[in-house]
Amino acid sequence: MDLYKLLQDKIGENITGKLLSSPYTFKAARLLFRKQKFPFQATRMMVDMGLKQAEDAYQHRAPVVWTSAFFPGELIHALGLIPFAPEVGAATAAPLKLVPKLMQLAEEAGFDSDGCSFHRCAAGGALSGYFPSPDLLAASSHLCDGAAHLFSFLSQRLKKPFFCLDVPAEQQAESEKYLADQLEEFVLHLEKETGRKLTREKLRQAFAHSNRARKALLKVNKLRQQYPLSMRSGEGLAFVYLVFMGQGHPRTPLIYESLARELGKRGDKNQSREGGKMRLLWLHLKPYYDNMLMDLLEDKLQCRIAFEEMNYVHWEPLDPEKPFLSLARKLLGHPSLGPIEKRLALIERLSAAYQVQAVVQFSHWGCRQAVGGSLYLKEELAKKGIHFLSLDGDCVDRGSFPPGQTQTRLESFIEMITGQG
Repeated sequence: MDLYKLLQDKIGENITGKLLSSPYTFKAARLLFRKQKFPFQATRMMVDMGLKQAEDAYQHRAPVVWTSAFFPGELIHALGLIPFAPEVGAATAAPLKLVPKLMQLAEEAGFDSDGCSFHRCAAGGALSGYFPSPDLLAASSHLCDGAAHLFSFLSQRLKKPFFCLDVPAEQQAESEKYLADQLEEFVLHLEKETGRKLTREKLRQAFAHSNRARKALLKVNKLRQQYPLSMRSGEGLAFVYLVFMGQGHPRTPLIYESLARELGKRGDKNQSREGGKMRLLWLHLKPYYDNMLMDLLEDKLQCRIAFEEMNYVHWEPLDPEKPFLSLARKLLGHPSLGPIEKRLALIERLSAAYQVQAVVQFSHWGCRQAVGGSLYLKEELAKKGIHFLSLDGDCVDRGSFPPGQTQTRLESFIEMITGQG
């Protein structure tokens, strides 16, 4: 996004942890933000929300809780705490060209280069003061056990309390109760550490925000199914931020509702104008530093990402009368948790629903959960006549992203599909 480039151009190599903590930095960022063009008003609203969340965390306007991906944010927001996801922080550091510095700091602290770059950046950011200091760290073991290990290490180094949700791989009655009990214990842990009390009314409000956002996202996804070419490649992936940081936040439903209105207005026009593009289903994330990948897909290869698995709604509405059980079911119901057949079944459903010609997975280096099943997915999808490409790269480390090789592999893949057609 141009906002990052402007910040980098204005500040350059002078970005420091102290500067990031300054209210003047966020004031400057907001001035630059107002001048930017965004593909949707909803995108503008989301970036504004992200700036506000980051500013609140750096200014420590309430106790700050570091959370890992997919941790239930509804509980954090219900208590009026400030979530900070260091993995999101690493993604933000990438376009600001801070990643090499943060990973060097992590290496000096003993982190191996074979590890996930998200977590190495998070370690460097935490240990050097580039990221806001936490009052408490909370991680979930499901999908990614690296974050739980990282948070455990950082809690010892930073001398801050740490809570880990141990998420079973199978969704059964016993595992639901086991996880629900942990979530209830987590709230007691938060109350003790922060001095705040979770009231039934605050919990109802957070669940209402979450359920309203879920309903709006379902509408967005239905519109994208009706108009699979209504968003340029990469635009949908930007909204993954809300999956990580917006669950239970009051602004999240407003953003999704705005996006639904905008998609409804532009759908027919975009569908007729972009009708010749090949439709793709995108798995996992994307590179967050400045790169040519999305423009290559759109402009040279005439492809469009019709949908992303990360934006799929896999959970039922949350029940405020059974808060911990319903949150446990939401966590356990993730399609990538447990046997890979669950994820395969989802890919097949989404491929049919969004009328895609191919599936592309961005295989982030160090992410065993996403990369480990690539060969299986390719072989099984081939039996269904679905083309699959595992595209090797790194989401935050520019040095591990080969642009020439990436272009060659994508061109060969698309040529193979169109040649068969």
